Amino acid sequence: MSNFRVSDDTFPTHRSILVSDNGIEMRRRVLTSLMFFMAAGWITANARANEPDYGLLNRIASCESEHCVMQSKDLIQDKTGRTVLYTKWLLLNPSSQAASRGLLENIPTTDHELMLLFTLPDWHEGATTSAAQMKLLDQIYEAWPRLLGAAALRFPQFLSAYIRYGRLAVSDIHSDYTGYERTVCRANHSAFLSAFSILSSDDQAYIRTQVFDPDHCKPIFLSEAD
Repeated sequence: MSNFRVSDDTFPTHRSILVSDNGIEMRRRVLTSLMFFMAAGWITANARANEPDYGLLNRIASCESEHCVMQSKDLIQDKTGRTVLYTKWLLLNPSSQAASRGLLENIPTTDHELMLLFTLPDWHEGATTSAAQMKLLDQIYEAWPRLLGAAALRFPQFLSAYIRYGRLAVSDIHSDYTGYERTVCRANHSAFLSAFSILSSDDQAYIRTQVFDPDHCKPIFLSEAD
């Protein structure tokens, strides 16, 4: 039988550490905590700095001409903003190759980017002033998966990125991404399968079982739209 016994010295208190090690360990812990909170504060501030300018997005969404949209192009600094810009551009001119490529180059790749996309139609404090503005951004959000699919057919070199987005798409129950993915898959099945094969084995396994069956062009994840 072990002679190990739990005593007051087994799990020393901060006070005993301070006394026994002359405060070195305590100062190290305090410094580590300070560094953690400083880093957390920096991350939060950095995330806020990269948040969309919803006032600008409202102006883009209300544009009635390509010229109006292009006036805001150089003002956009974030992926969500560029998604709004290129989606609106394509709504005004569906044949624009530049807008299609821009949409594909800004596919969300993180949970945070996805969250910013599907909360576009929400009320944004300090920027939203009417239900009409919310409706315009909702039109952007609703049109995005359809226009993204059309863009992927136009530029098949982006098919792998388009298919990989499926891993995030399951978190957005309102978007009919897989419905339009079926159209993309059927339109050029060989290219779709080739793009799918380039994905990592983990991506392939997850998408094939949870999101979309590439062999039969069949959605597994269905949005509320379906």
